[in-house]
Amino acid sequence: MNQQSVFYKVARAAVACLLCLCIWIGVASAASEGGVLLSAEDLRTLEPAYDAFLQKLADVIVERGLLAPEDREDWLLYQMGDYYQNGGYGMIAAMFTPNLLDEARPQDAMLRLEKEMNIGTLHISTMRAYSPLDSAQPGLLLEASVTDNQGMPVACRLRWHCEQGGFAVWDALGGKVTEVGNFCVNDGRPTYWSDQPVSGAEPGALWRIGLDLLDPYDDAKVLGSAELVLKPEGSGWVLDENSLR
Repeated sequence: MNQQSVFYKVARAAVACLLCLCIWIGVASAASEGGVLLSAEDLRTLEPAYDAFLQKLADVIVERGLLAPEDREDWLLYQMGDYYQNGGYGMIAAMFTPNLLDEARPQDAMLRLEKEMNIGTLHISTMRAYSPLDSAQPGLLLEASVTDNQGMPVACRLRWHCEQGGFAVWDALGGKVTEVGNFCVNDGRPTYWSDQPVSGAEPGALWRIGLDLLDPYDDAKVLGSAELVLKPEGSGWVLDENSLR
């Protein structure tokens, strides 16, 4: 038995174990919430273990020549995006497939953005595309944090706001996603934005999601501001590396 065959068997076994865990949680979630996909809370709970697995798997498939080293980060973003987009039931691509990432749908890949602010570096994790007609998520994922020049967390509160659409957050007490309107303030937990499906948007039209960084003890004190610019496409919106401004 050659090394590649051994690798495939190990990879399949690892994926099977992870999927069994996802399915078990999904069954429990379905029984309690009447759904068939993992909840937002389930996905957040599993993410550290899933990310650690993907990091190790990326090392192996790069070493075996199944993935170019320069494509490693894009592969990780695609796999994590697929995980969120499909409610934990996505596919792990650990095989030699030329131009695989070129064929990936934007809505199945994550996007990590950064912007230098007076108080540090703002980091936002989101998706490259979102459509309410083609997503297992309650909206466009928005997860933000700020770090200093040493990479340490900077304490602040986050105020998301928009003129079009609205936000939703995971209500751990109620065990469900709750809509909160066109603004919300929190300490960094994941937030979701959504709007009605786009239909016939005017050329050049843009949707904007604002973010204010607030003093951790005084919401009236704004430490910095930024915005995400979304471009309508199809029934939803797309983002790119220049979307955080």
